[in-house]
Amino acid sequence: MSCNTSTPETDAGMVIEHTAVRQLRNRTYGAPTIRRIYIPLPIAKTANGQTRERKPMGSKQLVSELKPGDRVDSYFSVNYKKPVSDYKYGSMFEFRVADKSGQITVKYWGGQDKQAVQRIFASFDREQVVNVKGEVAEYKGALEISVSEKNGGSISRLPEGQYDLSQLIRSYDNIDDLKRKLAELVYNVKDDSLRKLLIAFFKDERFMEDFAASPASITLHSAAVGGLLHHTINVTELCIRVAEQHPELDRDLVVAGALLHDIGKVQSFKVTSNITMTEDGNLVGHIILGDHELIRRIAEIEGFPELTASKLRHILLSHHGRKEWGSPVEPLFPEALAVHEADDLDAKLDNMITKREDAATEDDWIWDQKHQRLIYLK
Repeated sequence: MSCNTSTPETDAGMVIEHTAVRQLRNRTYGAPTIRRIYIPLPIAKTANGQTRERKPMGSKQLVSELKPGDRVDSYFSVNYKKPVSDYKYGSMFEFRVADKSGQITVKYWGGQDKQAVQRIFASFDREQVVNVKGEVAEYKGALEISVSEKNGGSISRLPEGQYDLSQLIRSYDNIDDLKRKLAELVYNVKDDSLRKLLIAFFKDERFMEDFAASPASITLHSAAVGGLLHHTINVTELCIRVAEQHPELDRDLVVAGALLHDIGKVQSFKVTSNITMTEDGNLVGHIILGDHELIRRIAEIEGFPELTASKLRHILLSHHGRKEWGSPVEPLFPEALAVHEADDLDAKLDNMITKREDAATEDDWIWDQKHQRLIYLK
């Protein structure tokens, strides 16, 4: 059936209907998709008849809300930069920016004056905050911000005090409650050696301060200040439920392994205007860093059982589950498997829930690169 009438509402609706399909990295199903430039309406009706207004240009535009054709005038944190290079019409460079909702590439397209492009490139650095004016485009299935004189674009660094850090980095607002919950979990461990070890970690004020401020990842899950604390408690409580279902497990060993499985992330992440990896995080990795810290703390406890130490080390070293996923060894006993599965489940659920909550679309589906599948939003 064909229809010759076209309105902004029906054109926008057609594009929204095929958003998820277009995200399948050029894989399509059924009849060819009609591609149109989507110009968002000032007010769009949702399925239940309510209206959703686009934010004024003066407010912070989040990465997750950007769509092809959008004008951008907002601030972001700089993750990394690539050097200036030549292209057909002059010189250009690209860099990656982020806010609390995600990341996106920015490309600056300059003219023949390469020195002018170099000056703009040198005017800001990683972990600084820049205001970007430009236009959202789609390239090879991914969104990017195009900045050029032709589209009225510009890049300018913002000093502290001219941006809202809470718009750049997420933060859990119940960190004190999470700290109290973690303390309860520690003191409910009955095994004397394991309880002493956990107290050595979590009663260390400096370590606890860093642990409570650390994210659990950069973008994948619990990517927020307090995220490591949040994720660790979730994994531990999942393990407790498993131990209740399977009383054959060593409950205290499972709980201790869950509480300690990501301790290496304290040394792996750095939080400034964004979340980045430290040199040790990149070069060594949080699993090995955690193992080293565990060995050091165990050595300070006189008479700590050798077999218990080896089992704890195994839980930490195997908690990613597979060697191709970064674990030096794979889980070789039930308690280690329980920690791996709980860790994997919480990470995947948190990622999918966040994607659903942050989805800036009226479509029923979005494509998720990590899970390699469509996510249903309703």
